Amino acid sequence: MTPFVETELNDHEKTKDELIAELRALRREVDRLRRALEEYESGGGRDAAAAMERELVQSINSIVLRWDPLGHVTFLNRYGQEFFGFTSDDIVGRSVIGTIVPETESSGRDLVHMIEDLLQRPEKYVSNENENMRRNGERVWVAWRNQPILDTEGRLIEILSTGIDITARKAAEIALRASEERYRHLSAHDSLTGLFNTRYMYQSLAELIATCATTGACVSLIFLDLDRFKSVVDTYGHLNGSRAIQEVAATVESALAPPAYAVAYAGDEFVVVLPGFNKEAALVKAEEIRSRIEAQTYLTNEGHAVKLTASFGVSTYPEDGADLEKVLALADQALFDVKQIGRNAVGSA
Repeated sequence: MTPFVETELNDHEKTKDELIAELRALRREVDRLRRALEEYESGGGRDAAAAMERELVQSINSIVLRWDPLGHVTFLNRYGQEFFGFTSDDIVGRSVIGTIVPETESSGRDLVHMIEDLLQRPEKYVSNENENMRRNGERVWVAWRNQPILDTEGRLIEILSTGIDITARKAAEIALRASEERYRHLSAHDSLTGLFNTRYMYQSLAELIATCATTGACVSLIFLDLDRFKSVVDTYGHLNGSRAIQEVAATVESALAPPAYAVAYAGDEFVVVLPGFNKEAALVKAEEIRSRIEAQTYLTNEGHAVKLTASFGVSTYPEDGADLEKVLALADQALFDVKQIGRNAVGSA
């Protein structure tokens, strides 16, 4: 029993020594923390925290801008300086307008008014995208987040704005919109002449005739076909034939004013749609177009002097037919009849 007691006492004394050592270490840590707290409360800690915050703002890969209620820059971080091409001395104290914000966006938007409105009502501009400019005049796009800083009475002291460069994204969006616009244009227009295509014509005419049926208005059609155009192709080639068709399309279109429009129907055939034109007015317009084509000399830019004529057929809804198919067929038949009796004339249903 005696050895067991001695061992137990030795272990007890060892644990006690360890506890005393740990207590001393803990006291030293408490003293260190007390000194750190005293230093922080005296300002040193707050200064260190502020310095760390400043360094973070300077090193972040985003634009950090502070500006006052008059629109003058009070701070621009290093990334922002490099992005816009200004040093701090160059930019601080200057208005954002004329330095990093152009007076007018490329789209025509008045950015002077936008900045004035932002300063008056910053709550409207928690986030916004606008065109900016670098010192060298290059236009760039920036997505901004704006935080108004207010005093205790709710008055604006400054605005803290953070921004990221979205120029590449904007360029992609513009390219996409242009592509979509081109697709929409091609879906309704002929690729050779730029006139409307038959798909658009049938859709538009169906809507026009439906409207006329309820309002009592009228709509007239002119079918026209170039006379002996095959001889032009045989003489000058298919490429010049296509160029001649383009030039004739321009002649036809020059005689029209909206809502009238021309259609590239097939090859050297065209259709003119005349909303609101009765038969008499449509015949006058057809004769005008016929005379313009006859008076024009084509392919002069290619070193040729080609004279062309065309034959015309006119029909009117509802005078000549009660539906789209009937009106189209009658205009086509009137054109065929003119071709049969000599060409370069205007006929009607």
